[in-house]
Amino acid sequence: MRSVWDHPRNISDEQAKECAATGGVIGITGVGIFLGLNDATINALGHIDYAVDLVGPEHVGVSTDYPFDHEDFNAMLEQSPELFPDCYTRWGPINFMPPESLLTVENTLLARGYPNDAVAAILGGNFRRVAALVWQ
Repeated sequence: MRSVWDHPRNISDEQAKECAATGGVIGITGVGIFLGLNDATINALGHIDYAVDLVGPEHVGVSTDYPFDHEDFNAMLEQSPELFPDCYTRWGPINFMPPESLLTVENTLLARGYPNDAVAAILGGNFRRVAALVWQ
């Protein structure tokens, strides 16, 4: 969410509201440079709270966006920084939240008081709902 961290790949509040108005889902990713100062830890996922407050839990989803070739990608960033904008290279190697971290996301959301159905929706139910509507 751009209001939480001003990165060109993050969406504005207006874009999020427009997405939700169509029944869509805003995806919160586990890519450090999109969450904050290259922080791909559970602490950086305040973007979820912000998005839920803005559009409701039925329009928020989460994914780690973990590339299993992240070491190759980071090597390319280091070897050819001129190919990438500064917002990708200024903090060094990009940190990614590994897939197993989704287990801690669930526990963290529950500890923050999210109801079970909202957690299930955020952790995949919302994406399944949209997929069922658009994929025949």
